[in-house]
Amino acid sequence: MIAALLSFVMVLPAQVLCLLPMRHQLKPGQKKTVAILAVLNAFLLPMAAFVTIQFSLDINYVLFPMLLVFFVVYQHILKCPISKTLAVFLSVSALMAILCNLTCAIEASFDPASGANTLSLKSALIQLGVNTVALGILFFPFFRHGSRLIDELKLEKIWYMTLPFSGVMIICNLFIRPLKYETLFVNNVFRSFLFSIFTFLILWNMLCVIYYQIVMGALNASRTRERMRMLEMQESQFESQQQYMESFARTRHDFRQNILTMKNLYHEGNYEQLGQYIDEYYDALPVPETRHYCSNRALNALLNYYAGKAKENAIPISFRIDIPQKTSVSDVDLCTIIGNILENAVAASLEIPAEKRSLLLSGLVQNNRLYIVATNSFNGLVKERNGKYLSRRHSGSGIGLKSIRTSAEKYHGKAVFSHNGQEFHSDVMLLLQPA
Repeated sequence: MIAALLSFVMVLPAQVLCLLPMRHQLKPGQKKTVAILAVLNAFLLPMAAFVTIQFSLDINYVLFPMLLVFFVVYQHILKCPISKTLAVFLSVSALMAILCNLTCAIEASFDPASGANTLSLKSALIQLGVNTVALGILFFPFFRHGSRLIDELKLEKIWYMTLPFSGVMIICNLFIRPLKYETLFVNNVFRSFLFSIFTFLILWNMLCVIYYQIVMGALNASRTRERMRMLEMQESQFESQQQYMESFARTRHDFRQNILTMKNLYHEGNYEQLGQYIDEYYDALPVPETRHYCSNRALNALLNYYAGKAKENAIPISFRIDIPQKTSVSDVDLCTIIGNILENAVAASLEIPAEKRSLLLSGLVQNNRLYIVATNSFNGLVKERNGKYLSRRHSGSGIGLKSIRTSAEKYHGKAVFSHNGQEFHSDVMLLLQPA
């Protein structure tokens, strides 16, 4: 009974590995999660050992249903989509399958007469030791880099792409597992078995690292593009300010001459011409193209950029922004959200006649929450699937809307989109850290 129980205890390191990347995704919190899993394991592990001994079953026949129960609980205590939980669960399961074969190789070198399905205290202890060592090696990468990947990568399709690799790993390692260890010592079978195990281990590690590097590279490239767009907008604002300053400097240089002209007209009593001259002079004064919409400089540059776009395309705008210069939301994320809203709004307004175009945007901070509300006109035609808006310019979901949702979720907020007739509404709420 003890050997059977220890054979199932070896899943505990696997459970920890599954939870480490999800440390920010736990619904009940860390302490309650530990309590839930402790109660689950206290009931499930002895029950699995009892069923195995009572009915003389192969441990795998009991292990698979037990893992299925754990996955159901695992999915229930997390707030991330099933694509992420399934990807992490199968990846860890693939690693455990490889380590089970490594345990078989170690045990076979000591006891060639036994087999993979033989229940023994030695085999259970070796398996538990191997899994614990793997947990120690992978603890930090899963805790830091794994959680970063889980938190930042929101595209479910990319997570689903990992499933075939993990599934093939599991099947291959189940297929090569020796039922009787004595078969490993025929010719070069044992060497081939060891070569296969370490090849799978290297492949698993390499693909995990490559997957992480590719995904983080893509995410960093996306953030770089957002920063570049912000810099371009700030550069455009700077150029407008420079032009205004140069024009104003010329006006100031000519100011003395204009004052002398008006003085002479006044002394001559030519008041009608003086009035015309003043009107012309006033109309010729330079008007600054850059407006002050809010205290946040990066956001102000973005708003001026899209205000210029709206002016070029005859789109009436109304910006009411009351956002302080510094909040717990990064300038990149704030500009990403509002920039995507305005970009979609301008593009949608171009599809309708000029007299029907409009764009309203409001933003304010209240009760440690940042609210962003926008309404824009559009042609009333939408594509939806499962309650989500799809892009009408290309196949698939709207990238801008998905980016807004992703940024909102990063700050434990939400983004809601809706339409009414020919008006499209964007409502975003972000939770702010107390100052």
